[in-house]
Amino acid sequence: MTIAVIGATGLLGRAMMKAQNTIACPIRFESHDKFGDWFDQNPMVDTVWHVARACRKNGVRRDMSTFLLETNAMRSLLKTRAKDCRFVYASTKVVYGITHEDVDKVTANQCINEFSNPDNGVVNLPLDRKEHTISLHNLGKEHKIYALTKLICEGMVRKYCSKFKILRIWDIID
Repeated sequence: MTIAVIGATGLLGRAMMKAQNTIACPIRFESHDKFGDWFDQNPMVDTVWHVARACRKNGVRRDMSTFLLETNAMRSLLKTRAKDCRFVYASTKVVYGITHEDVDKVTANQCINEFSNPDNGVVNLPLDRKEHTISLHNLGKEHKIYALTKLICEGMVRKYCSKFKILRIWDIID
C-alpha cells in the first residue's frame, strides 16, 4: 500500500507523513490542473488521504473564493486515477451545525488509526459521536460556507470513488 497525503503540510497532514508508506502529494489547490500528471508519475499510489482545506489565516477565512478553489480542486482530483484508489476524506463536525465544543477532541494518532481502518462509509470521529443530521441553520456565513464546501466535496467522493471513507472529525489536539 502506498498512501498519497493531500494536505501534508497542515497539522494532521504532518502527523500522517510519519505513518508508513506515505508520500506527500505536493499539488496545491491553486494548481489543481496538475493532479493528473502527479498521479500518472506515481502509479504505485493506491490510497489517498485527503486532509487539505482552503482557508485564509487572516481576515475572512472562508468565502465563495475558497469554496470554488476547494470544490474545483476536488473535481479535478477526481478526474484522475485518484478516484480508483481507496479514498479517505477529512470532513468536519460543522456539517452538523456544531462549531464550538471544548469536548470530544481527538489526537492526530486517533485520526491516523481511523484513516488506516479499511472500513468504508461515513464515520464520526470520535467514534462515539452519534450525530447524523445535517444542519446549517444556525451557522454564521463563514461556517456555512465551510460546511457547504465539505458537503459538496463529500458528495463528489461518494459519486466518483467506489472505495471511500469520509471522516467527520471533531477537534484535533496536538
